[in-house]
Amino acid sequence: MNIQQNLIAGVLTILPLAAVWFVLKLIFDALSYFGSPWAEWTALNVGPLLPGFLARALASPLFLYVIGTAFALLLLYAIGALATRVVGQQLLAGFEALLEKVPFVHMIYSSTKKVIAALQPKAENVQRVVLIDFPNADMRAIGFAMRTFRETTTGIELTAVFVPTAPNPTSGYLEIVPSDRVIAVDMTADQAMAMIVSGGVVGPDSITYLHRTPEAKPAELPKTGT
Repeated sequence: MNIQQNLIAGVLTILPLAAVWFVLKLIFDALSYFGSPWAEWTALNVGPLLPGFLARALASPLFLYVIGTAFALLLLYAIGALATRVVGQQLLAGFEALLEKVPFVHMIYSSTKKVIAALQPKAENVQRVVLIDFPNADMRAIGFAMRTFRETTTGIELTAVFVPTAPNPTSGYLEIVPSDRVIAVDMTADQAMAMIVSGGVVGPDSITYLHRTPEAKPAELPKTGT
């Protein structure tokens, strides 16, 4: 019995570390892949100028991986620094204007950019984490209120809510629900994502589950132009 308990305790201890390692490995593998052309160029052009030991080290897979990752990080830093300046913003605007001429590529780029902008923290205190009736009226699902708009015939306010799946939040459902059926939750986006990824293991001690009464003040939701 002690052996089984110790094994279970070891698994539960290592799982969070394994998850962190897995995510970091994906990130660094992607960075190394994008930086590999510069790393290979360095090995081919600088390697012959160095002594034998250093030349072999320069061409080793570990060096290519590290240098590729470093080049990618430097490139991301340079792009970020440039994007915060007027010249970078003008270049980005010109690049986006070119993308508009390629319909399919422009659709992917603009949609991704809007989603990222919607998920970024805003200066104003806008409630984004909500509960909605999903998959039926007797159950609730955690979602993110993305925007509100009006229904054409009745004029009632609707809310677009993205409901991530657990424990993999990279997929989910886009639900269009009446705003008065949206339950505002006093939870940050980080807390909501932690609850989703953990399958509910990590979460608050209390949560608003019932719909608000008609007399209650509606929660403030993000609005965008139509």
